[in-house]
Amino acid sequence: MTIKGKQNHYNVKFLKGYGHSISVKDSRIILKSNHDPFSEPEIESWYVKNMPYEKIILSGKGYVSTEALSILSQNNRNVILLDNHGKPVTFMNGMMDSLTTTKYRMAQYDTFRDESKCEYLRQQIIQSKKESQLKLLKLIGSDVTELPDSEHLSAKVYWSEFAKFIPEKYQFHSRNQSFIRTSKNNATDVINALLNYGYSVLAGEISKFVCGMGLDPYFGFMHKSHTGFQPLVYDIIEPFRWLVDYSVYQIANNGSDRQKIKLKEYSYTKDGTVVMEYSLIKRFLEMLERQFQKERKYDFRHGKKTKDGLKSVQEITIVKTMIQNLVEFCQKHV
Repeated sequence: MTIKGKQNHYNVKFLKGYGHSISVKDSRIILKSNHDPFSEPEIESWYVKNMPYEKIILSGKGYVSTEALSILSQNNRNVILLDNHGKPVTFMNGMMDSLTTTKYRMAQYDTFRDESKCEYLRQQIIQSKKESQLKLLKLIGSDVTELPDSEHLSAKVYWSEFAKFIPEKYQFHSRNQSFIRTSKNNATDVINALLNYGYSVLAGEISKFVCGMGLDPYFGFMHKSHTGFQPLVYDIIEPFRWLVDYSVYQIANNGSDRQKIKLKEYSYTKDGTVVMEYSLIKRFLEMLERQFQKERKYDFRHGKKTKDGLKSVQEITIVKTMIQNLVEFCQKHV
């Protein structure tokens, strides 16, 4: 629970269950979570300037007032709406309206129409994705040092190797679906279910940065024909999926009774779909948020750097930097 007046190291609030809500009363944002029908709802009240949450994640049936959305948007707070299985329904970000962002978007469209430039960006994304996957495999103890050139085969090898480091009791053998594609199939094991939630939250962060820069999220360079989601967000998410994968690995292998996945925290419907309890999802999202905020050395152009020319930067800041680099590429190559 957040202590008022103290920095919240999670920066994320998860609201789930029938009747959860975001409203405004006496100029305060009221957050109500009603995940357990047999207990009293949890209610928090914040002046938006003091609210420690940078993003609020909603899952299930609830209520959000337009006044609350307006205040949150004006103060750069991200609202992410998911369905009961962790798939994205919508992302609510502030609108950008300026001559600068208009120029950015025009440059994006010009780049989108140039196949050679799109191919260059596609290759950059694929290479970055493979590097991040190999980094994750090394981090968890895998001996794999190379992935096939084919994206399909590469994914197959990656998930097959990743599955070796997930306890057998969770019955995870491979990634059984894309979190973004329009599909009637939901996760059939708890690991895939957590991956769904994690990718959706990561996509929400990327969507916020994309829209904040004034780019059009529906014009991507790698997934141009994708119809189930925002293609540009789907492009940019690829090199950063490992943040979610590693968080799932951590919670699956956690030895702490308070942090590990408990068998009683998820169950199966008649069609084999996994349903997770509020406590498990909340704990995982908090773990993921800490992963977003971890720092590593990066070639960051602003601020004081170390002797090697690098700077300690949060992982989620690197996402924003990548989008800024994309904007510069589009502007220079039109």
